Amino acid sequence: MFIFLMEVSTNPLFTFCSDNSNNYTTNSTFGNNLKSVLESLPSNTSSTGFYSTSVGDGADHVYARALCRGDVTATSCQNCVENASRDVLDGCRTGEAIVWYDNCQVQYSFQNSSLMVYTGKFPDSNDDERNRSNPGRFNDVLVFLMNNISRNAAYDSELMFETGEVKFNKKEMIYGLVQCTRDISNATCLNCLDSALQDLNGCCGSRTGGSVLSRNCNIRFQMYKFYNGSDSPLMYPDFPTGAGWSTGMIMAVLCAAALVLALLIGSRFIYVRLKKRKRIGKSPQKFPTRLSLY
Repeated sequence: MFIFLMEVSTNPLFTFCSDNSNNYTTNSTFGNNLKSVLESLPSNTSSTGFYSTSVGDGADHVYARALCRGDVTATSCQNCVENASRDVLDGCRTGEAIVWYDNCQVQYSFQNSSLMVYTGKFPDSNDDERNRSNPGRFNDVLVFLMNNISRNAAYDSELMFETGEVKFNKKEMIYGLVQCTRDISNATCLNCLDSALQDLNGCCGSRTGGSVLSRNCNIRFQMYKFYNGSDSPLMYPDFPTGAGWSTGMIMAVLCAAALVLALLIGSRFIYVRLKKRKRIGKSPQKFPTRLSLY
C-alpha cells in the first residue's frame, strides 16, 4: 500500500514494477499480448469507469484492469488511462506492474491472483501538509468521516466510490474520498478501506492531508475540496474541544435560565396565594361575619 502527501499533478503519483523473475522482452509473445490488452483499456474503461480483461494463454497470458475515479468525466477517464497505460508499458519490463494517477490507475499481471496482493511503502512526509496543533481531536473527526464514507462505498454505491465532508471547527472542513475496484466483494472492499485507514492514521492522522493507494482501494483526505460534486456535511456527535462559547450560545443559555427562574417564582407565588385562601376558607370566625353582611 502506498501513502502520499503530495499535491495533485498530471504526472504519475507512483509506478510500481514488481521485483520478480518474470521479466519479458518487447517483441516476445507476452510483450505483444501486454501491448494489445493495454490498448483496449482506455475506450472500454471510459464508459463505466472500470474495466478488467485478459489476453493470451498459458505463460503468455496477461491480465489487466483499469479504474477511474468515480467523479471524473468519460473524457478525463479515457485520457488518464491512455497516459497510465503508456507509462506502465514504457516504464516496466516485469511480469506485473501498476501505475497510479490522481484520476485513474492501471495494472497488469501474468497471473490473475496477484491482483489481490497487498504491498506497502511509506514515503517521507511532505512539509506542505502541516501538522495539526490538536492531533487527537483531528484524528477522531477524520476517522468518523472516513468510516462513514467507507461503509457507503462498500455497500451503498454501485461505483464503490464515495466522497464526504465533516466540519472540524467553525472555520475548517475535512474532505474525504474512498474508492474500491469493482471486481471485489463488498466485504473485501470494506476490509481494504479499513486497512488503508489504519495506514492513513499512522502516517497522516495529525496532518492536513494524505492519501493511501493500493491495488484494490484508495483513500484520500484534505482540508480543501479536491473532488467534483457536492455533499451534505456530516455532523460529528461531539462539540469541538476548545472552540469556545459564541455570543448567541451565551444569550440562549441566559434566556433559558431566566425563563426557568420566572416559572419557579410564578409557581411559588400561585402556591402561596392558594394556600392562603384555603386557610381563610376554613376559618369558623369569618364565615358568620361575612354572611351577616348580606
